[in-house]
Order: sequence, then C-alpha cells, then structure tokens
Amino acid sequence: MIEPLQGIDLTALYLDQRAQHVLQRLLNHIEGLPAELNALRAENQRLRDEMARLKGEQGKPTIQANRAPAQAGAPVPRKEPQSKSSGLAGQGLPRNARIQIDREEVIRLDRSQLPTDVEHRGYREVVVQNLLFTTDTVRYRLERLYARSTGQLYEASLPAALQGQSFGSELQAFVLMLYFELRVPEEKILHLLQAQGLVISAGQISNILIQKHLDRFAEERKAVLRAGLQTTSYQHLDDTGARVAGVNHYFSTLCNPYYSSFFTHRHKNYETVAGLLSVLEEPTPCTSSPAAGTGVEVPPSPERRPEPAEAPKLLGDYVPILISDDAPQFRHQTDDQGLCWVHEERHYKKLHPFFAVHQHLVEDFRREIWDYYDRLKVYAAAPTEALKQELSAAFAALFSRTTGYEALDQRIARTRQKKAELLLVLDFPAVPLENNEAERALREYVIKRKISNGTRTTEGTQAWEVFLSLVDTCRKNGVNFYRYLCDRISHAYQMPALDSLVLAHARASPG
Repeated sequence: MIEPLQGIDLTALYLDQRAQHVLQRLLNHIEGLPAELNALRAENQRLRDEMARLKGEQGKPTIQANRAPAQAGAPVPRKEPQSKSSGLAGQGLPRNARIQIDREEVIRLDRSQLPTDVEHRGYREVVVQNLLFTTDTVRYRLERLYARSTGQLYEASLPAALQGQSFGSELQAFVLMLYFELRVPEEKILHLLQAQGLVISAGQISNILIQKHLDRFAEERKAVLRAGLQTTSYQHLDDTGARVAGVNHYFSTLCNPYYSSFFTHRHKNYETVAGLLSVLEEPTPCTSSPAAGTGVEVPPSPERRPEPAEAPKLLGDYVPILISDDAPQFRHQTDDQGLCWVHEERHYKKLHPFFAVHQHLVEDFRREIWDYYDRLKVYAAAPTEALKQELSAAFAALFSRTTGYEALDQRIARTRQKKAELLLVLDFPAVPLENNEAERALREYVIKRKISNGTRTTEGTQAWEVFLSLVDTCRKNGVNFYRYLCDRISHAYQMPALDSLVLAHARASPG
C-alpha cells in the first residue's frame, strides 16, 4: 500500500484541472502525516532515554545508518561550498623541502672487506624524523657575595622569565598547547607530565591554564580583534550553545579570513549581539575635577551639571557589513547584512517529502539553487552592471515559482523575502556568499565542549575565549602556536605581534 502511493504521479493520471487541484491538496495533507509521525517517534525515544537516565541506565545510542551505495543514474549530492582558509606556511612544498634538519651524521663504509680500488662516489641521503620527549629540570645555583664594607649580601638573579616560577616557559607553553590547541583534558595532561617524572599537581596545571598568563594574552587578543576589524569591510558572525558552571550560555565568534575572536554570553538576543564588542571599550578615568589625581575630593559645583556619559559603542559602530544566518538576534545590527546561501539551502535539504514526485521537485529545485549560486560566484569575480540586473531578475523568477508541493512552495516564499540580504554581493562583490568562516571557527569549540562539557569558573570561561581566539588566529596566519606561546611566556618577544601579522596578511592578500 505504501509503495504505490509514494510513486503516484498526477501528470500521468490525465485528470481535469479541478480534480487535479483537489488531489494535490490531498497529497500535501498526507505529506504532513509521515513527518508528524517521525517527530512523535523521536520525541517518544527522547522521553524513553530520559527515563532510562533517571533510573541510572543508558539511553539508546545514536548510531548513523550505513550509507546506501549510489544507484546508477541517481543524482549525486552536491558538496556544500567551503571557503578557503590559510594553512601553515610552506604546506604546498614537497615533503623533503618541508623537513627541517636538526643534525647530520655521516655513516662511513667499512673498507676492510672491500676491493682495494674502491673510489668515493658521494653519499645517498636518508632522512629519519624523530622526537625526543624528555625532561630538562635545572637546579640553578645563584652565587651569593658578602661585602664587609657595606654589610650587605649580594645574590645573582634568575632570568626574568624564571623569576618566581617553578616551571619553565616551554613546559607552560606545552600545557597550554595541549589543552587549547590539541583539546587534551587536564587530567590527561597531568598523567602525561607525571609519567615523565615531573612533580606537578592538578592545581598547578589549572593555574597555568586560567590564571598565570591570562591577562597578558587577553591584551594581545584584544589587539588582534582591533586589527581584524580593520582588515575587511565585512565580518562573519555565528554562535552555538555553551555550558558555564552547569548553566546554559552561548559561545559566539566574530571573524574573517585573517583572525577569529570568541565571546561567551548568557543570553541569545539582540542586546547581547549589539554589545558584543564592549571588550574593546577601555574605562575612562574621571578628569573633570580640578583636583583629580591629587587625592583631594572636591564636591561638584552646584552651578555646573556633570556631562552625560558617552553612549557605549555597538556592533554596528565597528562593523558595516555582517555575514550571518537568518537568526533574529543578528538582524538590523549593521548597515548591511548578508545571509549565508549554504544555510539557506539547508532549509530545502531538511524537507523530507513522502511522495516520489515531491522528492524530485525538491531535488530539482536544490540543483537550480546551486546553479544560481555558481552564477553569483562568477559575478563576484568579474562584476558588471548587465550581469547584476540579469541575476536580480533571475532570482525573482526562480523564487516566485509554484510547484504544487505546499512545503516547498512555502520555503520558496520565505527565501524570496530575503532577496536583499541574499543578493548583497550584487552591490558588494567582495562580500562572501556563505558563512563557512564562522562555522569552521566554532567547530573547534564544539569539539572541545564535547570533551570538557564547558567551563566551571569565570576565569576558565575567559581563558577559553582568549586562547581559542589566539589558536585560530595563529592557524589563519601560519604561526606555530606552541612557538608563539614560548616566545611570549619567556619574555623573548622575538616573534612579531599577532595584530601586525593580521594586518600584513590582509595587505598581502589579493583583492
């Protein structure tokens, strides 16, 4: 009974217009029944899982079904476009050219068993990569001198980076890299270090991660954010769920191809997004009093009212164009907003029609969306006024279509209402057509959230924001995160500031 219904085709029945209209409405009504049934089944399973959890049992595991082999002639699903991102420097070079040689050994041939007339013909090179993982615990003996003439004791000083420290710069950088870049949990870091013979506690590891270096790197993260806002006329924005001390929060990213910056906030609303960049606002000291800075309190003059405080800057004061999805908290934040075509097409991908004729309608329309998307990319590479008008008219024609499948027609109508945001590229060809940059930036956080289940303290939350921002910015600019940490923690400062690298990378990029 099910299979014959699924294969019904109205065009093959040769019905009159009124009968075909009635049958089409009936099919649309039936379409909602399988979707509703699947939703009820999923809800029922969630309730069963929750009951099992409350009983101390395990819920049903989420296991994806095996992918069916592609049938001959079946349409191949199109892969969603991915934005390009900077990789490590030299990644495109041959393997041997990328290997850095640390030392060289010459292995000579034993000539005692060889003919006497052998002649030297050079060497054949074999490169063997290895890693030495060993401790380097140093006992510093600080010389002490005493002067009878002054009655004072003089003592040699430790290097500045080691003063007041129990652990070296490389070890502290290693801990930070393991936790934030490689997503290793704290207890695993503790086990690894103690297995190597280091005497270190869980509290000392936590101190390295969220307290000792947070203020220093928070300032550099702020400088990177300021620089990143200057590199492009647009910024990507997206958010995902977060957990802080067991309470639901949200984790957002503001980024472009040259940097990433992350933020944690309690609510997901317009006001929160508008104040996202309040971290850049420095507190302004009060200087209106003539005795400011003297320690003398002077009451305000009754004849002169205090000047009103300057209104805080909002996101739109820093960002002229915002690229995002169509979530309500992102609307009307900036002068212009571009919506993500990939996100918009996912709405069509989520349609799961029951009847084969409706399935073909959805597949065909999704294919036309991607064809139109390719035309927009061609325009962005070489914009012309004639092509702009042509694409605008093509959008209106494509998203004014009526297919007869009610769910698809409703989705088409919703897309038509977003024409200005989806076609922002026609006025600003440099603006991306998708928000993959932000989604890719959040992916690292999502994986770490699954491992650590969020943060527990205010300092830990801020550390995640700061160090994950620096990790992704280093990745985009080809900077080795571990070496960058060593440079800063050791006070060497031989590596350039990240904000200068962000600006230089943007200047060197085409377009």
